[in-house]
Order: sequence, then structure tokens, then C-alpha cells
Amino acid sequence: MIIVKDKLTDEQLFNEIYKAAAEYEKLLGKKYLIIGKNRNSDYYWFECFFEKKQFMHLLGIDSRTLSANEFFNRCAAHNQGERVKLKITDCTPSRNHSRNTINKKCSCCAALLRIQDAKYMNIGKKDKINQYVDFSYAYGKEAILGFKESTQGGCFPITLMPQNIDTVTTKKYKIIFALQKEKADEKYGCIISEIKKGIFSDIYNDQCFPDALKELIELER
Repeated sequence: MIIVKDKLTDEQLFNEIYKAAAEYEKLLGKKYLIIGKNRNSDYYWFECFFEKKQFMHLLGIDSRTLSANEFFNRCAAHNQGERVKLKITDCTPSRNHSRNTINKKCSCCAALLRIQDAKYMNIGKKDKINQYVDFSYAYGKEAILGFKESTQGGCFPITLMPQNIDTVTTKKYKIIFALQKEKADEKYGCIISEIKKGIFSDIYNDQCFPDALKELIELER
């Protein structure tokens, strides 16, 4: 279960940001294929990737002192043991955000970024109106990441919303698999989350598994 907190001290806030940065760093340079399905539904999926420049904005921060890349690099350096750290003046709220909103987003960000736990999450097409941000796909449960389609192919995270996925989609799908590849690779060869261990090959070989998905996957042997 994803826990959202609206009250954090400055020190607690920094710790949540550093934890999120540690998870985010693991995602860099890779692409992910997230596959969902409900009983008697079609398969639903999307591909996504993560870049340093998006991290700060997911937290509801628009720093006046650090660029987006500098903000992430400082967090990463701190996590690696360097004597650098964030200051509260580095964490100015974005437009339409407040310290309370930042607290909520930062408190659940690390949990949302653990793609290895995708089997506990849902995905869906964003088809409900939101006045602040537009995106294509929602990922999460009690809180969500919103992904926007990229001209590079795949999607990138454009927002984190500390709200239930039902607030942005009329139809959610249970995530059954998440696969990973290096960004330069052609096909996905590594399963990182599976709704039931060992079930992927059975489902992959089923005649109902979409050819469009099969073309994206070549498992490592």
C-alpha cells in the first residue's frame, strides 16, 4: 500500500527526496514495458523511460537555485556519500503547488518508482479531465505517475499525483508483467515483475497473447 503524508519536517522531506532519487537512478538508461489485463479484458500496455530532468518536477518542485539536472545530481551525490545536500531554498513549489503538496508527492514517490513492485499496481488510459496537467497513461494505485507520449517513442513521466488512479481513468487494468531493457536494445529481455512467478512463458505462448506484444519481447536465455 502506498502511504501519502501531508506533514513532513524539512529533514523528513529531504530524506523522502533522497530515497526517491535512489530509486529513480536505478531506472535511468532503461526502458520499461508495462502490461495489464483484467479477467475477460484485452491486454493493455505502454512503454516508458525516465530521464534526470523529470525527477524534480514529479516532486512538485520548481527550484529557483538548481536546474532540474543539478537537483537530481545533488541528490545522487548525497546518496553516494558526498558532503552535499539540499537546502529548503532549493525546493520552491511549482505553480499550483504548495509545501503541503510537495510533502504528499515526496512521501509516496519512492514507492511508485519501484517498478519491481508493479504487480501491486494498476494502469489505465487517462480519460478524465484534469485542469492542471495532460498525460496519456496512469500508473499506480493510491497515488499515480502520469506518463506522456514522447516523440522518441514510448512515454516519460510528466506528473505524480497523490490521488487514487480512479480519479483519472474510467477503466484500470491489473498489471500482470513489467519487462525491462537497455534503452539502446531492440527488444525486452528481462522480466522484473510478474503477477505469479513462472507464469509468463505460459501466457506468452497462449494464442490470445497479442502479436504486437510478442514483437516487443525476446527473453534472455
